[in-house]
Amino acid sequence: MRASTSPAPSTPRGRATEARSARRTDLLLLAGLSAGLLVWFLWPYVRGGFRFPLGPDAPVYLWWIRLAGAEGLSAVGHRPGVPALALTLQGTLGLSPVPVVAGLEGALGISVGLASAALVRGRHDSRTAWILAGALAGTFAVHLAAGYLANLAFAVAFLATAAALAEGTRRGAVAAAVLLGAGGLAHPLFLLLGLAILGLSAALAWRTERGEPVRVIGAALGGAAIAGAGLLALLAGPGPLPVDTSRDGFLRRAGMTGELRSAYLDRFVHRWARYVQWASVPLAIVGLREAKGFLGRFLRAWGLTLLAGVAVALVTGWIPPDRFVTFGFVVPILAALGLVRLWRALGARRTLALLATGLLTLAMLAGAMIAWSRQEPFMSELEVARISAAARSAAGFPPGTPLVFFVNDEDATTSFLATRAANLIRAGMPPDRIRDVFVVVPPAAESAPTNPEREALVRLWERDVQDAPNADRAVTILLAPFDRVDLARVRSLPDARVSRGVFVQPRPAAPGSVSGEPLEPSSPGAIAWATVGTLALLLLAGYGWARAALADALHVGMLAPAFGLAALTLVAIALERLGLPPDGGSRGILVSALAGGGGYLAWFVLERRARARPAPQVEEEPGK
Repeated sequence: MRASTSPAPSTPRGRATEARSARRTDLLLLAGLSAGLLVWFLWPYVRGGFRFPLGPDAPVYLWWIRLAGAEGLSAVGHRPGVPALALTLQGTLGLSPVPVVAGLEGALGISVGLASAALVRGRHDSRTAWILAGALAGTFAVHLAAGYLANLAFAVAFLATAAALAEGTRRGAVAAAVLLGAGGLAHPLFLLLGLAILGLSAALAWRTERGEPVRVIGAALGGAAIAGAGLLALLAGPGPLPVDTSRDGFLRRAGMTGELRSAYLDRFVHRWARYVQWASVPLAIVGLREAKGFLGRFLRAWGLTLLAGVAVALVTGWIPPDRFVTFGFVVPILAALGLVRLWRALGARRTLALLATGLLTLAMLAGAMIAWSRQEPFMSELEVARISAAARSAAGFPPGTPLVFFVNDEDATTSFLATRAANLIRAGMPPDRIRDVFVVVPPAAESAPTNPEREALVRLWERDVQDAPNADRAVTILLAPFDRVDLARVRSLPDARVSRGVFVQPRPAAPGSVSGEPLEPSSPGAIAWATVGTLALLLLAGYGWARAALADALHVGMLAPAFGLAALTLVAIALERLGLPPDGGSRGILVSALAGGGGYLAWFVLERRARARPAPQVEEEPGK
């Protein structure tokens, strides 16, 4: 038999070859994980042929992006992160708002999976652990990818914050502060939750670890300072629109706390099993024994905060408890560790181990897949076409003229349809007319039973119109998709119909020119390109920063999209405050160049300093 020429692992050359082989294997697994998550998030668009982003909040982000591009980020209030990022992507990739929002849903969902994998890798001795953590957490992200972009962006930044802190270095702590601050600008309320988790994690390490609590608390305070400075800077400029973007927001403004608490509880009771499958919680409990060091303390802190948050939300009714559950990525991450522990516990019974862990994994993936496959756009091509026709008629009236849209259906409350229609109408109007949009709901028919929620909606939104400037010159508009109840009555009015399904009173004397690009549907292919392009841009913009902050090359690739999200968000907001907004045009390229280029420059400077610093000399003891 011919002797092997490969170097023995016991030699330095052999160990180096073995390390290169392991890195290649890890790289292939990472590529497979990324590709699998990409297919996962694009599947509904391919299967359903959807041409708009998924989820009920997608129309909100569409009109936020368009308004922020015209008036500045101060116009969207305390959540500037996603609009700033979307405008940058829009200008850099040459996309319209519709594919940008859809692309962000998928790209940020994939980034959650990659950040979760980076958090576990290096803190656990099993390669399977980080792959499962990335797959289960990434697929669990569908519950936020269905339109809740601010929550999803914060989840990406927060998981990357934990992964950077797990490095245990000063650079990692500084990077964690920046990541956390950028995430806080996406969703400040979830920043408070993240600070609570980090604070509890630091407390768990106080007696046993020397430097960890200082790094964790320092990163938390630094992130809070960055987010606070950004929010303070946004106080200058046009203020946000005081409108209800959801039924919850309307109930809160109307002071209907009892109905709001009932809605929160109803959602929690009917959805919790969809969010956390029956297999996840027992496996997560088992996985607690697999999580050691910083990873274990962080996940324990997250789990305890999750349970406390749900309990407080259920008791007080201040916040929806299901939002804590959808942010509970700790459960799929711990479930991945539980699967590894189950495999080891079954020992030599490989067939049983493979069957048990495989079926449990498929059960968790199937639960997320069922939830994701049920998602659909909360807007249609017909609705968008009718809104565009109304925008052309509205252009015939002077700016500042209140545009009052009627919304009505046979539902007792009409509140969900009314808030959805209001968001969609604002998304489809030209940016300079968004502030002119008002929505009213007519009183219910006399024969209909009394409904306090509908009565409050009628009263509150009618008062909004009455308090508007130029209320005496208001124009009333009915779009057939949003009010078929009053359609017959409006059709009888002379000259009310201006186009198919669009009725305007008074009729404009002459058509005007519509400013800005109209809202138009995309296509599954364009959405796929937007997802890939968004992920690629995040990776390129963040790679240099991740390389400067992290030691492990594979972790750099996993966390680069999160670093890119942070860099693009912070640079976009900073330049916008200095008078250079990423308006969806060429300035988006400028933001991307500065954000990404700054990272590569930081990496180059730090590498050069490291090479220039001489290695410490060790003197030999006498007699040796």
